[in-house]
Amino acid sequence: MPNLPRPSGLLLKLAAFFLICGVPGLFALDAVRMMLEFRQIVQVLDSPQISEEIRREAVAIGHHRRERGLAGIGLERDLERWLLTLTQPARSPFGDSAFALLEYGPQPFVAMLVDDQGRALATTRDGFVPPASAAMDTPRVQRLYRAPLIGPGGRQEALVLWVDLPRPGERIWRSLSFEWPIVLAGALVFAIVAAVFLSGWVTRRLRRIAATADAWRHGRFDLRIDDPARDEIGALAQQLDTMPAALAELVEHRAERAGRHERERIARDLHDTIKQQAFALSMQLGALRAALPEAQRDLAALGEARDLAEQIQRELAELLGELKPLPQADWRGRLEARIADWSRRSGIAADSALDAAEYIAPARHDLLTRVIDEALANVARHSGAGRVRIDLTHAAQHFELRIADDGRGGIVEGRGRGLQHLRERAAELPEGRFAWQSDARDGSRILLNWTETVT
Repeated sequence: MPNLPRPSGLLLKLAAFFLICGVPGLFALDAVRMMLEFRQIVQVLDSPQISEEIRREAVAIGHHRRERGLAGIGLERDLERWLLTLTQPARSPFGDSAFALLEYGPQPFVAMLVDDQGRALATTRDGFVPPASAAMDTPRVQRLYRAPLIGPGGRQEALVLWVDLPRPGERIWRSLSFEWPIVLAGALVFAIVAAVFLSGWVTRRLRRIAATADAWRHGRFDLRIDDPARDEIGALAQQLDTMPAALAELVEHRAERAGRHERERIARDLHDTIKQQAFALSMQLGALRAALPEAQRDLAALGEARDLAEQIQRELAELLGELKPLPQADWRGRLEARIADWSRRSGIAADSALDAAEYIAPARHDLLTRVIDEALANVARHSGAGRVRIDLTHAAQHFELRIADDGRGGIVEGRGRGLQHLRERAAELPEGRFAWQSDARDGSRILLNWTETVT
C-alpha cells in the first residue's frame, strides 16, 4: 500500500474552507437579501401609499372618537393595533417586505395623536417627542408623517407617525453579537458532514485506485480496481482497468526484444571468435596433414583432431542458429524445415502435424521452438527410437504440443536437466502445464498444454 494522505487531512481542509469562505459567504448573502428588502421598504415610505394609509387611519380614529368617545387606554390600543397591521403582509402597504420591518428593531414605528397645541393625547411610546421634521441626512432612515383629523367637539387634532429604521449595515453589526454563534455552528456541522461524506465516498475510492496502480507498478497485472459506480471516478477506474493488459503486452514485447538483442550479441561474439578460431584450427590441421604424408600415425592423430575441430564448428553453427531469433513470418514452415533437418542428422524418422501454428501469438514462437528442440535432442540422445511424431493442436483457446517416440522409454525424473528445462519453459506460458509418460512398450510422450486467445 503506498503512503497516501489520511482522510482526516481532507476533512480538516474542507472544514477550514467552509469556515474561511462559507461563513463570510453566508453573511454576504444575508446582507444582499436585507439590502433588497430595505430598498423596497424605502420605496414604500417615499410613495403615496404610506401617506394614504395614514390619512385613512386618521379618518377612522376621528370617527371612533366622535361616535364612541374613544380616549385614553382605548385610543392607545387602537394606535398599537394599527402599527401591528403595518407589519402584516396581508394588510400592510409594504406587502411581502412587512415581515422584514420586525428585523430592524422591536418596533420601528411610533404613532401619536396630538391636539392643535401639539400635546400628546395618546402615544405608543411614553416620553417620545417627535422632531419638527425628519432628518433626511442621518445615517438612519427617518420619516415623519402627519395627517389631520377632527376630534370630539370639532377640535382639530392630528395623527403623527414617526419611522426610524437603521440601515442594513448597522442592523447586521447589531445582530452579529447573537447570530454569529448559530451561523458558525451551522457552518461547522455542514463542513464536518460534507468532509466525512467526501472522505468516505471519494477518498476511499481514490486510495483503492492508487493501491491498484502501485500493484501494477510492481508487475501485478492481474489486479483490477473494479469500481461499479457510474460517476466520474467510476468512469476513470474503468478506463484504468484497461491498462494492465496493455502494460503486460508492452513489458512482454520489450522483454522479448531485449532477449532477441542479447541473443544476437552472443551469436555475433561466438561467430567472430570461437567459430572463426575453430575454422582456422581446422584449416591449419588440414594443411599440416597434407605436408606430412609419410607419418601415418601422426596423420591419423591429425585427422582425428581435424574431425573434432569440424564437429566443434558444426555444433557452434547449430548453437548460433538457435540463438538467432526465428523470423515471425511462416513459423510453421520453418518449424517443419527444422524438424526435417533434425531427422536427417539423427537418422530418426519424424512426422509432424502443426495445424495450430498459425493461431499462436508470435511472442510464443521462440519458446515453443526451444521446447521442440530440447525434446528432439533428448529423443536422439536417450530413446533409441526409430520414429517420432510432433503434433501441435488446439480446441478454442486450449493448445497442446505433443511429442511422442517409439523408443525404449526410460525417462526418469531428476536424471539430467532435460525435464526440468521443459517444465520451466511450460511455466512461462499462460496457464502452462507439463506432463510426460514413458515405458518400454509405448515409448515416451511429452505433453505441453496452455491457454491463449486465438488471433
